[in-house]
Amino acid sequence: MKKSNKIIILALFSYILAAFIDSYFLYAHDKESITFLPHTLFISFCCFAWCKYHGAENSITHLGYFPLFCALIGFIGIPAYGYSKFGFKRGSKIFAGFLACLFATILLLGAVDFGVKAAYT
Repeated sequence: MKKSNKIIILALFSYILAAFIDSYFLYAHDKESITFLPHTLFISFCCFAWCKYHGAENSITHLGYFPLFCALIGFIGIPAYGYSKFGFKRGSKIFAGFLACLFATILLLGAVDFGVKAAYT
């Protein structure tokens, strides 16, 4: 498995873990957003690393500021990286993969929150 795919899976698992922790503290102790800052920094690091690894795997020698752009503003930086470096066809595939991963993350977060809420109410 490619390193860029491992980074995506790691980010997905971190969302699940953060959802468990946040949901537990919300429903058991009435505290909100315990993991917001550390998880945001971790996801920024994952976006940066994904862009670097993906560029290296596809033999892109000059990434410029795209890794930093992906880390700071991921929802704009990732599609911009895809369209700029790979053109419309492959860039659209990268954008579709980004949207699919985002959709799967939202579904998993909702399922985890629903499960933890059911356990504590």
